[in-house]
Amino acid sequence: MKYDGQKLSLFFSLSLLTALSSSPASAQEPRQENLKSDDSKVFKISPIVVEARQWREDIQKTPASIDVLSKEELQSPLWNEFESLSKKSANILVEQSSVQTRIVIRGTTGANTGLQDPVGYFVNDVALPHGALQAPKLFDLERLEIIKGPQSALYGRNTEAGAIKTITANPDWSPTAETSLNTIFLDGPGGWEPNYVLTGRLSSKLVEDKAAGSVALRLEKGDGVHYNRFDNTESGGDIGRWTLSTGADIFIGEKTDISFKTVIEGHDFGKQRMRYLDGAFTTPRYETNYNTDSWEETLTGVHSLKIDHSLDNMLLTSITGLTHYNRDFQLDLDTGPLPTLPTLLSHDDQSISQELRLQSDGPEGGIRWLAGIYGFSEWTDIDFKIGVPRTERKTDINQQGLAVFGHADFPLTEKLTLNLGSRLEWHRQDGRLTHTALGTTNRFDDVLNTVTFLPKATLSYQFLPSTMLYASYARGYLPGGINYGMASSQETLSYDPEYSWTSEIGLKTGTVDNRWALQASLFHTSTRDKQIVDLQPGGIRAISNASETRVFGAELSANANLTENWEIFGSLGLQRAEATDYQIILPAPADLSGNRLPMASDYTYGLGVRYNSKAGWFGETSINGAGSHYFDSQNSIKQSAFLKLDAAIGYRLQAAELSLWATNITNENVFSRAVATPNGTVVEDGAPRRVGLSVKYKW
Repeated sequence: MKYDGQKLSLFFSLSLLTALSSSPASAQEPRQENLKSDDSKVFKISPIVVEARQWREDIQKTPASIDVLSKEELQSPLWNEFESLSKKSANILVEQSSVQTRIVIRGTTGANTGLQDPVGYFVNDVALPHGALQAPKLFDLERLEIIKGPQSALYGRNTEAGAIKTITANPDWSPTAETSLNTIFLDGPGGWEPNYVLTGRLSSKLVEDKAAGSVALRLEKGDGVHYNRFDNTESGGDIGRWTLSTGADIFIGEKTDISFKTVIEGHDFGKQRMRYLDGAFTTPRYETNYNTDSWEETLTGVHSLKIDHSLDNMLLTSITGLTHYNRDFQLDLDTGPLPTLPTLLSHDDQSISQELRLQSDGPEGGIRWLAGIYGFSEWTDIDFKIGVPRTERKTDINQQGLAVFGHADFPLTEKLTLNLGSRLEWHRQDGRLTHTALGTTNRFDDVLNTVTFLPKATLSYQFLPSTMLYASYARGYLPGGINYGMASSQETLSYDPEYSWTSEIGLKTGTVDNRWALQASLFHTSTRDKQIVDLQPGGIRAISNASETRVFGAELSANANLTENWEIFGSLGLQRAEATDYQIILPAPADLSGNRLPMASDYTYGLGVRYNSKAGWFGETSINGAGSHYFDSQNSIKQSAFLKLDAAIGYRLQAAELSLWATNITNENVFSRAVATPNGTVVEDGAPRRVGLSVKYKW
């Protein structure tokens, strides 16, 4: 049975407001309050501590554009998908498709289906070589930090547009246990399809005052909403996923703390999700026409060993990271009934990294500094078979990197502070590709050596205790790489780095009593040698540095506590992202200068209201949306402007919690991916309307 989106939206909104407005006063518990001398209540925003600059500090005192998703938010089904980042943070779009996952910050993207991305992704301080593509589910997290603008001075490669940092929850030192069951119904062409998510977590001390540990498990299963006309099956969008998160904290004496955390995830799903939007093979939403079985299996793991050792007025930190990523898929690339061979990929990536940081731990108000060294090794093997007649590319890539970095706060006056940071990074890639087509085998190889200096300067002025103005100027870069998927010659095997400069002016303000907080910024980014997919004579596709781009815009985000239970939050982003110099030869000579950049909306927005209490009713409703954007550099495939509405309502006892929630209530169809083919435009439909019932229990 299907329901009208506007009626369902109205039902949820009215239900939420009615329930919350009628909640008993006895159930209301303030999250945090401060009593003035006249006994009037001031309901404070809980302080948010971030580590965006590699040391702990209040987000309102950090001269950078940062948004945070809290532990409580990330535990909600309204917030535990990557798409939810755009609800809290301006100028963000997310591609969550069966082909790739990428988070686009301020209109800056990498080459489509490339091995690296200009938004760095970190799990427990360990960099993921392939960014969000290999990121595990947002599960068992303490917080998620979105850091905008170039972070190359502190984080190095792949942070040209920003960084996403996730930190998993620390173990509890008293015995705790919790479990939850989510029954989720997806609105598809055949009606409401059920999916199920089961989670559990155990945590306790292991040795009195010495060690504590935790283990958390998430299981997800469902058939999805896709229907395949060719064989009348409904498993083309099925999903099976398990996520394991463990942690251990160990105290050695009074000066040394050890934290070991690991996240492992296995994921298999149906890959029959793309359809023709136009042309001879057109089908309706979520209806496909595959004549070949299509599937994908992935396994990702991130392991982090962090050691903090206190010295005299200094802190020494060691972070050892290990990641592994395996991806295998079979795909009917034409997404239709044509008699073509399936595309096959086997991708294996391993990396190990070591970082040492030394930072001052002196009195507040003096010079604060941090210095570090970072090294990594990475090994990538890819076997990619595509096309008729069959073309096979076997690629081996060995990478090493070494960097020294640091930054320091220099108080110029009581209110004026200068921060200077820089990174000197060496990066080597040794790539070898074996290309087989039409019975002929050719081998190509190349070595890329890059030494890059990445400075950043920030000036901040604290002209009121709760108000700060800052300005920054930073260099970002995205390394060159090996063209594993399209190279057909020595000339098309590799491509060079791209470089950018970003200037930003920002304001952070609020009330002295922390009842509300606001941050605003203006930014401008210019990029040269932009990496793009380029069609060359002979039908050869290459990744080349053939464009220059410019992005400028403004951002605003705010949140406030209206009472001890009511909170509002919102964001607004405006930007213009365009190519300033982009000439193409094929399929016909053209000047694409002035074209909009892919996945870059002119505006984004979000607005929400939340009611929370330790016992009794709780709930939330929010909207978020964006203007239209293009999927390609030629600006030929366009996503229309959209608006999504989410809502939840629930009741909480001391140990149990029951909630009813829904996402995309108006059932907006926002394509997660779109590409142009000779047979028409192929799209992947985005997430449908979801309605869920969640039950949680804690011991």
